[in-house]
Amino acid sequence: MLNGTSITLDDHEFELSRNELGVRFMALEMRFSRRSHGEAIMGALEQGRTKDAFFRMMLSPAGARDNETAFFIMTFKYQAWMEDKGGYEQYRRKRTERAMIYAHGLLEKYPHLKRIVGISREPPKQGRGVSEDLIYAEQGDWNDEERQQIRENCRELGVLQQPLKMRRVEDEEYPELTQIIIERQAPPRMVTSNRKQRRKQAAKKRKAGPRK
Repeated sequence: MLNGTSITLDDHEFELSRNELGVRFMALEMRFSRRSHGEAIMGALEQGRTKDAFFRMMLSPAGARDNETAFFIMTFKYQAWMEDKGGYEQYRRKRTERAMIYAHGLLEKYPHLKRIVGISREPPKQGRGVSEDLIYAEQGDWNDEERQQIRENCRELGVLQQPLKMRRVEDEEYPELTQIIIERQAPPRMVTSNRKQRRKQAAKKRKAGPRK
């Protein structure tokens, strides 16, 4: 966040304060939750070593205490063919874009959440350095068109389209606290256009008119 390596997506402005919020909400988690999240993250990193893309989310159910914030870890492999598709910088940008689509899709899917904090990175032991990006997104007062766009973005990337695998986690130390771990693996899709590009392409088609 502080050394100038953060990735900012098209049509977005970088806000250090939002990244700081993500870190603060991580720190606000109770001891059991922090331990549970840590174990879930380590397990996800291990799973990610054998998959092109892997996603795991930790959240409390709607009726639970302290259920306003969810967390996720997403791994996304950097593969040899990506060198010809913009290289590492483009890969990292698309990785962050994918993570934000996950974040907005989950907020739309689980309206009891107020915010979601995530980390996107390569799986461990890929034979090169590792970068991590912190994702922070808040619940929005979306209209029907915006909700439809969120779902369309998810469909285009093939994320959140199938039932997620859920696992309930409880602890004897805090028997009243329950965490649900949700995970999903999906094939990576590197080349995607953002909303601005799609609108531009649609405008060109309208201007050109129907083919004869």
